[in-house]
Amino acid sequence: MTIHNGVLTKAAMLAAVGIAFTGLTTTSASAQAQVAAAPAYIKLTALETTPIYAGPSSSSSKIRTVRAGTTLSIACQTTKTPSGRLWYRLYNHTPKQWAWAGHFESPFTPPKEC
Repeated sequence: MTIHNGVLTKAAMLAAVGIAFTGLTTTSASAQAQVAAAPAYIKLTALETTPIYAGPSSSSSKIRTVRAGTTLSIACQTTKTPSGRLWYRLYNHTPKQWAWAGHFESPFTPPKEC
């Protein structure tokens, strides 16, 4: 940087701004790469016996039950239900299977929205 009489020159200020901007764009590109590389599912362990339903509602048909300690792959979450409760859709199941989020510990990184 060039300083004349204790004042930064315009060129020196522009260079400093350019360096700062480059740092910001690098971080943004890195953040975008992390989002693009996000896994298709997250794994969560049931804290208690957990019923698995055909839809995100306890009034839908129950498909099965998993024991406490069972680890499930969660594809996404939804609160777009009449009850407003948070439900998880299980990853890679046909037909779609759902579990109420209250049976699991809150994840560090929540699943994407369905």
